[in-house]
Amino acid sequence: MPTFISVVAVAVNAGLALAQTSVTVNVGSTLQQIDGFGVSQAFGRANEFKALASTPRTKGLDYLFSTTTGAGLTIIRNRIGSGGSGDSILPNSPGSPSGTPSYVWDGSDSGQVWFSQSAMSYGVKTIYADAWSAPGFMKTNGNQGNGGWLCGVTGKTCSSGDWRQAYANFLVQYVKYYQQAGIPVTHLGFLNEPDWVTSYSSMQSDASQAASFIPTLYNTLKSNGLSSVKITCCDATGWPNQKTLTSGLVSAGMEQYLGVFTSHMYSGDPNSPLSTKLK
Repeated sequence: MPTFISVVAVAVNAGLALAQTSVTVNVGSTLQQIDGFGVSQAFGRANEFKALASTPRTKGLDYLFSTTTGAGLTIIRNRIGSGGSGDSILPNSPGSPSGTPSYVWDGSDSGQVWFSQSAMSYGVKTIYADAWSAPGFMKTNGNQGNGGWLCGVTGKTCSSGDWRQAYANFLVQYVKYYQQAGIPVTHLGFLNEPDWVTSYSSMQSDASQAASFIPTLYNTLKSNGLSSVKITCCDATGWPNQKTLTSGLVSAGMEQYLGVFTSHMYSGDPNSPLSTKLK
């Protein structure tokens, strides 16, 4: 793993007097493994990027991904759409969980296909596909927004039936479309901030509910020859909430199915490691 050494000089202005402080970095002491840094262009931002004139578009890509003139980012996070036509690969309900889905693929995915391919041309290899929500017809509230739960998870039933397998099929089909476009999705998530309810794409879940879906997704990936895709969970709003989710998932034996635990930092910064053998 590359080691980055920074020497920081801190200048303090106190009555025109400058004091310098040096920082010594011990490269022999490993504190944290960093796999990389990344970017997302979800919710149509990739299309806006693509629509730029050639010169600023290329310069923008250089700034993001070039290892000589830019940040050298190495991770892409794409959103798996859950809305209607133009957003989701399954804009309409098949009528029931066992109904035949009419998937729709436009080859663009709101510009995210172009953005992923562009990033890969710079050497990016980590492509993370994450769903903020299941399609509304698979949820308890019938809406892709405003929270609600996936029908069939622990404690949540719907008159339309159990949609867990249908949701797993939906996610795997998305991965297949990217594979056909020459983009190997390396990580797949089925939740985003399950501890937060918003008017846009959002879906709630606790650890036991996530655990009632994860094996289904794992087995669906495996049966479709996609065992190399790592399942992630759960992109909580902050570290404290993710620690709670992680503890529950570990206790439920989910580490055997998952590849990575994921979290945001909006509601709490990382202040201690997650209690897991996974990343």
